[in-house]
Amino acid sequence: MIILAGHLKTSPDRVDELAETLRGLVAATLQEDGCLNYHFAVDSREEGTVLVYERWRDEETLAVHLGQPAVLGVLGAWADSIDTSGVRKFDADRERGFAD
Repeated sequence: MIILAGHLKTSPDRVDELAETLRGLVAATLQEDGCLNYHFAVDSREEGTVLVYERWRDEETLAVHLGQPAVLGVLGAWADSIDTSGVRKFDADRERGFAD
């Protein structure tokens, strides 16, 4: 399983617009093969950060997602306005319950 988690950063005056744009991808993405979770939320309006949380079955299904025209369009439109360095990709080999 692949997990993407962290923060996207943009200017504070555009953070709500970025979050809304990303949320526009959620319904279709949740229908994609291999998508387990796909969520975005404004974390700090003052700092311009959007919380990202995605879970994918594997690297291949994530790659297909990242090649979707809608995703490429958003990434292209926001390329000069977001910092993605706060988002990390994790390989999760052993999933278990909270109390396990």
